[in-house]
Amino acid sequence: MDYSKLTDKDINKLVAFALGCKEVVPDIFMSDERRYEFEKPKNKSGNKFFFDPCNNVADAWPIIVGHKLSLINADNEWLCVPDDTAVDGTTGDDVQMIYSGDGRVHANPLRAAMVVFLTLQESANVQDNPA
Repeated sequence: MDYSKLTDKDINKLVAFALGCKEVVPDIFMSDERRYEFEKPKNKSGNKFFFDPCNNVADAWPIIVGHKLSLINADNEWLCVPDDTAVDGTTGDDVQMIYSGDGRVHANPLRAAMVVFLTLQESANVQDNPA
């Protein structure tokens, strides 16, 4: 899937579904552990169900740590790679990095991590259900 064409909200929904979320009635999303909402809260006090791992470290960090994703700063962008991925290169004025095809680069490190998480889920589904 080409995640570069998706909005953060679209990626947030895909992440929630990968975590076991289901739409139980229109616009109400639940898993065994929690309720998920994807519309930004209109009030300043927020919404305890709002799920935004592309922009909220509290939502993203358990996924990043739980799946052993690594984030590497490369000037104005971030590289995220899965566990056991070799990364070689230098950062600075001339950023040069070599990494496997499972890595993703984005200006937003949390979004890069969520795309890598989704890519890993796709790979796991292909291995579990070969065509």
